[in-house]
Amino acid sequence: GLGLKLSFLRHQDILDPFGFVVRRTARILGLTEHELDGMKPVRVLWALYILFIYVPVVVGGIQARRLFGYSVVCDRYVYDLLVGFRDNDRRIPTEEIVLRLMPRPDISFVLDAPEERILVTRPEHSREFIRKEKLLYEHVAEHFQLRMVNTDAPVRTVWKRISKEIESVLAGQIARN
Repeated sequence: GLGLKLSFLRHQDILDPFGFVVRRTARILGLTEHELDGMKPVRVLWALYILFIYVPVVVGGIQARRLFGYSVVCDRYVYDLLVGFRDNDRRIPTEEIVLRLMPRPDISFVLDAPEERILVTRPEHSREFIRKEKLLYEHVAEHFQLRMVNTDAPVRTVWKRISKEIESVLAGQIARN
């Protein structure tokens, strides 16, 4: 290894509190989450939450960790947010601003699993939903030049490939500094 100090930041932990409120409110009102998310007041609230809570926590969390010499690993990051909103045929409120504020990762991966395996691990979703989500991730990966990683191989093989790519990028950074 490179002797790096790693710190992990879970994107989902930052979104879950407001997502929970939206899901619970939809249930109370007898609406689907999709219907509630489409209403202007909820979109405004999402925009405020993303701009004033999500972005500062993620950006501040990354900057603070880097200040203390840590390499930061983010689970899902802003790209998952893009896909999540586009799953419901929407865009992130204030998407352009959010994308400008978020630091660009040194390396990013999209893990591409076979549809059948996803259906087994996520039985709450339909085949159509999984296909749409996979297509959205492909578009996001292409647009933001994220590395697509096919996960058909054994876990150890996939992890070795990802580790090599990470080490290569980080070794290049160390050499430049």
